[in-house]
Amino acid sequence: MGKFKLIVIAAIVMFGVASCSEDYLDVSPENVISEDNLDLEQLVVSAYSSLDYRFNTGQTRDNWPFDHAPSNWCFSDIRSGDAYKGGGGVGDNPGGSMHGLEIHQVFASSENVYNLWRAGYFGIARINSAITALNNNPDFANKDVRIGELKVLRAHFYFELMKNFGSFVYIDENTPISDVPKIENSFDTDFLWGKIEGDLNAAIAVLPETQPELGRVNKLVAYAFLAKAKLFQGQWADVITNADKVIAGPYQLVDDLEKLYSTPGYGNAENVFAIQYSINDGSEFGNLDFGNLLNSPDSPSDDTNHPYLNGDDFGKPSQNIVNAFKVDGNGLPLLDTYNAADLSPTDITIPVDPRLDHAIGRPGITWKQWVGMPMQNNWNRDIATYGVYVRKKNQIDPNSDLRASGGFPWAKGALDWPIIKISDVLLWKAEASIELNNIETGMTIINQIRTRAKNSPYVYDFNNPSIDAANYSIELYPTTGVTKPYAIKALRMERRLELNNEGHHFYDLVRWGIAANWINDYMLTESGKRSYYSGASFTAGRDEYLPIPQIEIDATGGVYKQRSGY
Repeated sequence: MGKFKLIVIAAIVMFGVASCSEDYLDVSPENVISEDNLDLEQLVVSAYSSLDYRFNTGQTRDNWPFDHAPSNWCFSDIRSGDAYKGGGGVGDNPGGSMHGLEIHQVFASSENVYNLWRAGYFGIARINSAITALNNNPDFANKDVRIGELKVLRAHFYFELMKNFGSFVYIDENTPISDVPKIENSFDTDFLWGKIEGDLNAAIAVLPETQPELGRVNKLVAYAFLAKAKLFQGQWADVITNADKVIAGPYQLVDDLEKLYSTPGYGNAENVFAIQYSINDGSEFGNLDFGNLLNSPDSPSDDTNHPYLNGDDFGKPSQNIVNAFKVDGNGLPLLDTYNAADLSPTDITIPVDPRLDHAIGRPGITWKQWVGMPMQNNWNRDIATYGVYVRKKNQIDPNSDLRASGGFPWAKGALDWPIIKISDVLLWKAEASIELNNIETGMTIINQIRTRAKNSPYVYDFNNPSIDAANYSIELYPTTGVTKPYAIKALRMERRLELNNEGHHFYDLVRWGIAANWINDYMLTESGKRSYYSGASFTAGRDEYLPIPQIEIDATGGVYKQRSGY
């Protein structure tokens, strides 16, 4: 199956708008999409293409969403303790307020926040337009299936708005365009979850379990999103019911974590749903993961021995997440004490979970399959401010023939970004089982994830590939005689270890109801290492969600209302 090409359609088709009078425009428009020349399949693909958060306005900056990436690295990773902002110091601020996101001082004028809101509604507009076009063409052969796909995509975008803003303005294909500026953002959460679930259930009724093209939504993707919606609402039995549908499908934990994080196509068996990226598709660089463009390591003087020649070194793994990979003498995480002492960047004697060196670049440790050199201190732009760890996870193998270039855009290529992986789905079921007091089932699933990590090839020593790069140790939890509080701690730690820096941790902290305490403790401890955290605080009841962009409030004449505290 070939990659799903993301076709950019220059104009978003908005149906149902009254015709303009003849004197409104004195120039006839060219290259207009109309019902006479509309390709419905391309219109659907155009909706898929909005998953990458590029606005496709023709402006170069709008094609590079590195200040509002769909991976949520700047809205989850750097707000949750998984990562530091990074880059060239606290004043290096793509979008103007990325440092503010990190220290939880975000304002309604933030360009980062506005672009995230804008990306969601850009996608929703395309989806609604495509649904309208399909409904206006009842003889289109794939109409029901394509509308099912689009409704799952719409549920995804509204889910992202819910996670980030706590509420949203609901617009669908039946909303008159003239009404859009009049709709308040005051819907209650039950109503909004109902709309998300309504789209998913409608899609489940018509979608096939498999699709002939890689990247298209199928029935199991819809079940996965429904399980996640139930997870965020704490409806545990429904989480299990829907997760089981996905787990029974063809998805599986792949054998090699290094390849999962590095090799295009290798993760297809594990990714339930992913943003599809490609090269050699006729565009300037390829349809690449520009949202994570900034997150590859730096290279001094474009050293040709460096795997990527250059990079901006943003989204840097934190000392806290590195410490989380330490294990005890039984190969189990230090659930309560992992952050009591820092793991030194060059210490390879203290036992650690082997996932550490797959996910995070440490000085002296082998970088994927690169033979030029191991990771070096000078791959960092600002050690004094952000330390020496660099993002290794989900960076393409520098030797891959599906890499876009040997230079710019650095660590980009046809490596997809996972939105939902089967490992995530398994951990949803584990969490729901534990919450329903089925501790043994929950711990058994956690051990399934740990078994994959234990059996996956470890990172090897750069100078002696026959030995491991560090003292790796990982074993399984007991499954009987485990208390519920212990099981909850184990589950939450396992989610972090397995899914670190994939855009999940902040939203987990919020839905668990522990964000304020956890993040304030984190920033207080980190302030001794990262001075910019000094005095920073997370305000409960405000900072769980982002402010509504002021520009949107102004555009509606105050119809939209700001969140409390902003």
